[in-house]
Amino acid sequence: MKLLYYLVAIGHNNLEKKTDILLNNLNYIYKNINEKFSIAINFYDISEDIKEKVRNLTFIEDAFFYEKKGVLTELFLTNEDINKKIPFYDYILFILDDVRIINIDIKHIIEIKEKHNIEVISPKILNSTHKCMNSGNKLTLNNLLEVFMLFLTPKDFFKFCSMHTIKNKWMWAVDFLFGFYKIKAGVINIYEAKHEIRGNACNEDEAYYLYIEYLKKYTKYDSFKAINVDYPVIYETIDDI
Repeated sequence: MKLLYYLVAIGHNNLEKKTDILLNNLNYIYKNINEKFSIAINFYDISEDIKEKVRNLTFIEDAFFYEKKGVLTELFLTNEDINKKIPFYDYILFILDDVRIINIDIKHIIEIKEKHNIEVISPKILNSTHKCMNSGNKLTLNNLLEVFMLFLTPKDFFKFCSMHTIKNKWMWAVDFLFGFYKIKAGVINIYEAKHEIRGNACNEDEAYYLYIEYLKKYTKYDSFKAINVDYPVIYETIDDI
């Protein structure tokens, strides 16, 4: 299995803690899959210290770095050099810089993803915003899926990217639109990761304005509540995991 750990964005805010989270996650993954894997990191602030620490990990096969001032989509949608390498991997672990792996079995998650033809799958996320991400002990199929830690094939990765725009840089609204975009998404609740830094430097006024603008331009909706009328948060629960 060729796996790429895709760190969406990392920079100066809480950098010491984020570095600890990153190293914890990389070591956890290696112990879990017992084989080398690669990493791509989008930096919105240069950090030679993180680069050196990653390069010193003997189980990292390839390390790709991208540096650009910006927020989330302004990084991962513009990173052409790294994104053109995506098709050479079997799976992408798309993850934010403040999400710590608690308990996952990557090969089992992939098995469940393939068995149920799920395009975007997440473990349970402790300390998430929405209850659908952190409750239950089964597999749920969701129209709403918060973007913290996702397992994707290359095809899924590019389909996921197509939901986003560079302008809607905080990614608000898109969490609610998996059903609208006909993307099969789910949460496998027997595995856990934790969102460790709440309110991580998000400009909420700007994010709100941009998401309303996004909804008006790309959908028929004007609010999260209106979306949920047509696309309930969870539409199926599956015991067979």
